Amino acid sequence: MFGFEKVQILLTVLVILSNLFSLNTCLGTEFRAGDNFLLLDTLVIDDDLIIAGGTIKSDATITGDVISGSNRLVQNGTVHGSVIAAAKDVDILGQVNGSVRGFAQNINVNGTVNRNLLAFCYALNIKPEADIGGDVTAFCGELTLDGRIGKGLRGSIGSLTISGTVNGDVSIEADKITLMPTAEILGDFKYKCKKKAKIESGALVSGQTLWTREAKKEEKEEPAFTAGKVITEILFLLAMMITGIVLTLIFKKGAHQAKTAVTASFLKSLGWGFVSMVCIPVAIALLILSILGIPIAIISLFAYAVLIYIAKIPVATALGGKIIKAFGKQGEPSLIWSMILGLVILTFLLNVPYLEWLLYLVVLFTGFGAILVSCRQSAS
Repeated sequence: MFGFEKVQILLTVLVILSNLFSLNTCLGTEFRAGDNFLLLDTLVIDDDLIIAGGTIKSDATITGDVISGSNRLVQNGTVHGSVIAAAKDVDILGQVNGSVRGFAQNINVNGTVNRNLLAFCYALNIKPEADIGGDVTAFCGELTLDGRIGKGLRGSIGSLTISGTVNGDVSIEADKITLMPTAEILGDFKYKCKKKAKIESGALVSGQTLWTREAKKEEKEEPAFTAGKVITEILFLLAMMITGIVLTLIFKKGAHQAKTAVTASFLKSLGWGFVSMVCIPVAIALLILSILGIPIAIISLFAYAVLIYIAKIPVATALGGKIIKAFGKQGEPSLIWSMILGLVILTFLLNVPYLEWLLYLVVLFTGFGAILVSCRQSAS
């Protein structure tokens, strides 16, 4: 029943390239990027914090929002705004006065979130000390609830175990549900599942319990590859190859820098790509509101569309180069042949069922970030 194909994160964002590295002054927002960060408890950031890195541990007090892209984020301080995080692991241990939106492999909450929690992940652990004031919306493989949810719980989950408290309604789809003896649902318990939830003696449900049995799907599965789809993919691949060859010949130095950014600083490129695509809409919105900035906004939209289209190229070049070297190639592989090989491999990988969205987002963010890192190096 549960499948991540249901969780399609549709990114509709705007960008302005000309102001990317001058947002510090125009928005008053603090940008940081590097390998690892430790923000001490003596630090007070009186604004939003946009940060990308390997491991980020924050004990600081931040008066605005936190937007981060990293391998691991440990939020142990106080955030007066909200937290938006993309990482392998996200740990919310301190206090967040706003909401938390996490995109990760593992999300652990053992602190206070005054508003809502939105989680796209494999494992979500709401631990005993966790206190979430609003709703929890989860799309994950496993959810373990030991803490307290102030309002409702909803979403699509593989395995759900509740031993804590939900002060509102529970409305979920799941493969497996267990209510432990200490579980409390102070509202209705509505769930869709293949079999009845396992409700241990002592578990409390104040409202109605409504089970909807999941019907077996008898739909015929469409073949993964059809003639039309194969032809379309080949045409797109050829178009991308031609575009990549032309850009590599014209901007050889930039292509090399973007490839190096992927191979030498993968997490940094991924983080910069995510952070940029989340934050830049604020800049273009301000330009549109200023009226005089509308022409720049239109140009930026066109530039953004081009960037999205070519984001695969640096990732493909890096991937192809790694494979060529793995077969014993001496010296630096050709950028063009590396790109061609990488594009062929990415075309296959991005058509793998159930993984295409995740892989696409990783490639998109990483390529986007690598191009920005390359532009910044060229400018400096």
